[in-house]
Amino acid sequence: MQPDQDWMAEQDLIDTIRGVFRTTPQIELGTAWGQALEDPDRYLAPGGYRCQGYEFSAADIGQALALIDRRGVFEAKGTKQYGDCTVVAKADHLYGALLTEFKTTTSTFNVEKYLDSCQWRFMADIFEPMQIRYHVFCLDDHENGVASLKGIESFNVYPYPGLHQDCDAIVRSFAAYVTAKGLDGLLRQRQRDAA
Repeated sequence: MQPDQDWMAEQDLIDTIRGVFRTTPQIELGTAWGQALEDPDRYLAPGGYRCQGYEFSAADIGQALALIDRRGVFEAKGTKQYGDCTVVAKADHLYGALLTEFKTTTSTFNVEKYLDSCQWRFMADIFEPMQIRYHVFCLDDHENGVASLKGIESFNVYPYPGLHQDCDAIVRSFAAYVTAKGLDGLLRQRQRDAA
């Protein structure tokens, strides 16, 4: 929808709409990191943590865990209707009026990439938190199953007047795109199948 963005190529977007998913080593690393944070006792191993074929040091996971209030809920699901479209969101962590998203990167941290995304806007509109806090864990994947934490970049975003209207406009634009590409029926069927 935005040719100059670097999130994904248009064909990858179309494949995602069709339900085709291709994993990458970066996705697998991020998934393993997230699982270790969500349930650290399950992945505790001698000398650190092991999850999905990756090893993380106790110090690295400990540094990340210090940022998480364990009283919160992981993977909280919410939905909201925009016209005849239902948008489903899953928050990484929700505690009271604070929604926290955990991200990983093996490249250079770029806050604009996150600020420009519509993900946090939908999270704010659907869950109605007072604040959304991002923790971006900058990882060094040594490509041998061992990853180390290079740093943590944290920042906050907030709901704003006109947020719902912006989200509604994004959904309408996306629906028009999906219809123009002939994928409307397929996407709606996927939604029905998921219900």
